[in-house]
This record gives sequence, structure tokens and C-alpha cells, in this order.
Amino acid sequence: MAQEKIAPQGEGSGFQMNYTKGLIFMLISATGMGLVPLFSRWATRTDMFDGALGLNAGDSIGALMACGRMGMGVLFFVILMFATGKVETFKKLKLTPAIALGGLMIGMSLACYVTSTLLTTVSNAVMFIYTGPVICVLCARIFRKEPMSGLQWICLCVVFIGMLFGEGLLGFGVGGQAFGLDFNLETSTPEFPQKGVGDAFGLLSGLFYGLSMFFNGYRKDADTTARGVWNFIFAVLGAGIITVILNSLGSNPGMENWALNIHFTTFNWIGAVLLWIICGPIALGTLLVAGRNLPAMDYGTIAYWEVPVAIFIGIVIFAEPMSINSWLGVILICGGGAFPTVKAMLARKGTGNVDQKTLESIEAENKAEVETQDLP
Repeated sequence: MAQEKIAPQGEGSGFQMNYTKGLIFMLISATGMGLVPLFSRWATRTDMFDGALGLNAGDSIGALMACGRMGMGVLFFVILMFATGKVETFKKLKLTPAIALGGLMIGMSLACYVTSTLLTTVSNAVMFIYTGPVICVLCARIFRKEPMSGLQWICLCVVFIGMLFGEGLLGFGVGGQAFGLDFNLETSTPEFPQKGVGDAFGLLSGLFYGLSMFFNGYRKDADTTARGVWNFIFAVLGAGIITVILNSLGSNPGMENWALNIHFTTFNWIGAVLLWIICGPIALGTLLVAGRNLPAMDYGTIAYWEVPVAIFIGIVIFAEPMSINSWLGVILICGGGAFPTVKAMLARKGTGNVDQKTLESIEAENKAEVETQDLP
């Protein structure tokens, strides 16, 4: 692939993108993100491959694992800040509510997502968090009065239908019919006795993810590294808030399972460290490189590679069955979320190398932009 000579936002006009480099690093990053279910279960389960045996901690442990991952994000960006000589830039950056809320929301999103991967199937957890981009578009329409095209409204409906398929509320064989609709949720299975709770956390992860992207739509003038430090400081705070709330539930009668009660084995700690490092500095570092070398539409779309990676882990490693309805749910959610950016990306590539003003105009029409450091 040829290099794209387009300056990314906030980086000046002299920077030249290397599309091939950006694509490779984006795939590495999305793969690292997709490994979250593997390492979260490795780090917490009594038997990594059998969820029915429970966790070596309370059910709030997923949120604490997210604190560790976000803490590694702070460490990574602080080191990067000193290595690139941007300490003064960080000091001069004005901390605004948008920057703080963007970090807070992504921390809360990951805390809910990791919790979801422990309480429900991998496919459900990853499907729900990827409703986030659509939620971002909807928030932009409501609060920033940004226009939504007919295509975006259609994609919003497609994602909602995909959620119904994914939850088994709509599809083949539902309600004892060849193809039906049934709002009786399956809230418990032998391996996931709290499946309904896990699905709820998955939905919350998508909500917070979308809000994070919405808030990060402001202050695009901020330096990526300086902003990253603040984002992850508040992300630790966000994940910490979820941890404290869930752990406090354990003091209520009948809800003792939410108390942290950590009794990890050496095997668990290895999984935790791998989660914090591979899904932390490695995934974040490669994402940062990708963000500098890919237009926002491209890396926002390629990020969906995380979904097949996570689903592959669920099927191959954890032997989780995928019904035709589950597959349809994945396709509809990912397709509905990614289609506007794919359409814009193809339109841009069809015009060859374009100037920054034209690129921003195309991106503005599709409202699917994400910040480099804000993917979970």
C-alpha cells in the first residue's frame, strides 16, 4: 500500500501517514484488546476453562482488573510524556470537563466490560460494548444537535435489531416458532448463573463507551500524549468507582458474592499481569502509532477486528456455542456500527489522496470518529 500524505488532526501539516504501518499496528492493537476475555478469565476463575466452578474472588473483581489495566495506561503515557519531552505541554494543557469525563467514562466502560466477560458469554459481552459507537452518534444528535443522515438512522435500527438477535429475543426458533419474537430473557445458565446481570453490565459498558467517545469529541486541539495522561488518570478513577460500588454490595445480606474476597493462585496472578501489560501498554502503544498513521475513519473501523478475535476465543478456548441468532447479532451490530465509516472510507479512497480540509468534511458527515487512546 502507498503512504497516505494526510496530516492527522492536531499533528500539524508536515506529518506524513504511513498507511501500511498504521494498518499493521492497528491490527496488533485490536488483537490485544480482543484478548481481554481470555486474560480476565485466566486471572479470576478457579478453573480457567470452567466458569461453573466460580471465581477466586468476588464478582466485583472484574472492575478491579480494569483498574490495573488503566493504571498501566497512566504509567505508559507518563513514560511517553517524559520520553517525548512533553512535560511542559502537559502542564500547559487546560483540564476541562470533557477531558475528565472522557477518561472517567472509558474507565467505567472497561470495568463493566471485564465484569461482563466473567458473568456472561464472550459473544454477548463484546456485542454489547460495540453498541458504543452508535450511542456516541445518538448523543451527538441529541446534545450537540449534529445532523443524522438517513443511513445513520437505519444503522441505529440495525444495531438494535442485532441486540435482539444476540440476546435470543428475536430469531430462528425463538418462542417455539420457526422465526419469532419473545421477551422472556434467559437470565441464568449452568455456566453463567448470573448471565442476566452480565448482559446488563455489557449494556452499561456500551453506554459508557459511547459517552466516552462523545466527550472525547471535544478538545481535539489537545496534544495526544498530554491528554492521554489525564484520560487514564480519570479512567483509573472511573474503574475505581465501579469497583467500590460493586464491592460495597457485598455488605448486603444475600449479596456477599460481590465482596472482593481475593484469593488468587499464582496462575491467576500471571493472567492478571498479562491482562495489564498486553491489553495495557502493548495495545495502547500500538494504538497510538496506528492513530498517527491512519485517518480516524479507518482505525475506527479496523478496531472492529477486536470482535472476531474475542468471539474466536469464546468458541475455541472456552467452547462457548454460537447459534445462528448469535452470529446474526454479531453481524448486525458490527455491520450497523461500522458501515457509515466504511462507506466514508471507501469514498475517500476513491478520490485518492485528499487534503485535510476535505478529509475532515467527509468525517464530519459520518460522525463516527474516535480518539486514538479511547478504545477499550
